[in-house]
Amino acid sequence: MKKAFCLFFVSIILVVIGYFISIYAFCNAIQCEKLYCDEILKFSEYYAINIRGHLFAGYLALGGFLLSLKAFIVVTMKDNVYDNQKYKDNWLKQKKFRPELKLYTPLKELSDFLYFAIFASILSAVFQMSIGLIDHWVASVFSIWSAIYAALLLINCLMLIKKNLDSWFSYLED
Repeated sequence: MKKAFCLFFVSIILVVIGYFISIYAFCNAIQCEKLYCDEILKFSEYYAINIRGHLFAGYLALGGFLLSLKAFIVVTMKDNVYDNQKYKDNWLKQKKFRPELKLYTPLKELSDFLYFAIFASILSAVFQMSIGLIDHWVASVFSIWSAIYAALLLINCLMLIKKNLDSWFSYLED
């Protein structure tokens, strides 16, 4: 949960950095010494024509795909990694040094992040076709921010799945 909030703030920071880069790149903010210019208004038009539909379709498909795979991924990981006797032996060794460690904590983390990624993906798709329809650059930036946050959650899910698969393959090799 804490990591999801960290990714939330990272996504906000990325959007703010993107805003300032666009101000300096398109508005020549160094010479005019402003933090806003009329060129930014063109972004909402570009977003509406070129980006919004693709983000809607992509994140709706991603959310549905992850939703259908979530149970399969979690059950497969449980059966092949966390119910493996070698994993349990390793867990018992680590529990001596960290008594708060629970057997299925990494699996619960993976399950939670898959849930967050699914929720954020579907919510991002909804934002593209609700808030994204507002013809204002702030609404466009908000909609893109939601897609960035969903992408960061998805990347974290992929890293957790990779870590679990590496554990599984190491138990298979032994």
